[in-house]
Amino acid sequence: MDIQKIAKNIQQDDKRDFDPMQLLKTYPEPVSRYLRYHLPEGIPERVWGVVRLKGIIKIVNWSNFKSTLYVNPFKGFLWEAKVKMGILPVKGYDFFCEDTGAMQWKIFNIIPVMKGSGSDVSRSAEGRSRMEAIFFPDLLIHPEVKWEVVSDNEITATWKIDQEDQPLHLKIGNDGALQEVFIERWGNPGDTKTFGYHRFGAQIESEALHHGVISPKKGNAGWWFGEKQYEDGEFFRFTVY
Repeated sequence: MDIQKIAKNIQQDDKRDFDPMQLLKTYPEPVSRYLRYHLPEGIPERVWGVVRLKGIIKIVNWSNFKSTLYVNPFKGFLWEAKVKMGILPVKGYDFFCEDTGAMQWKIFNIIPVMKGSGSDVSRSAEGRSRMEAIFFPDLLIHPEVKWEVVSDNEITATWKIDQEDQPLHLKIGNDGALQEVFIERWGNPGDTKTFGYHRFGAQIESEALHHGVISPKKGNAGWWFGEKQYEDGEFFRFTVY
């Protein structure tokens, strides 16, 4: 995979052909409450974003990682990371771009330890693209995003990149702060033989101002979110740095 080409595609700086401030005025409560809370300094002039994450990830056992995440909600994402599995350095990436998703991880950048591609992996990666958008709430002020109100403290955002159309659920506080996010995501958690939709989500433990936008600072994520199985499905704990 040409990772540089993928990163360039995600970072492609398409010009907006709409006024995000005017569009924001059309959103109902509590959608506008969520967005205004996260944009205390206004709406940035960008169509993609980048953030650095560190924490622990469960591959076999819990291991430390440092990573860089590139996100464009309408093109996909690229996550590049270095993981320390005991004394072994593992380097790799996950991505979804140009309607294709894949992953590849190697020890010493030579010995393969995990690899995935194909239609099921692409569908799963497309679902993840929506999850990653929570780090850049300003990018979801867009005509292609359909916002709906479930309750005063739950809203959904739906948009298509390729074929997936599952709504992204966001649970927010009375002030608009993000508390939880989840989606029905295509996958085979627990290495089940058959792919299907399973709830994938994240608990947001704290948020902070990052380049003019309030976004998740610390949290945890995994499969079977909100269910008892989440004890086994959680595999990612992150902090933005």
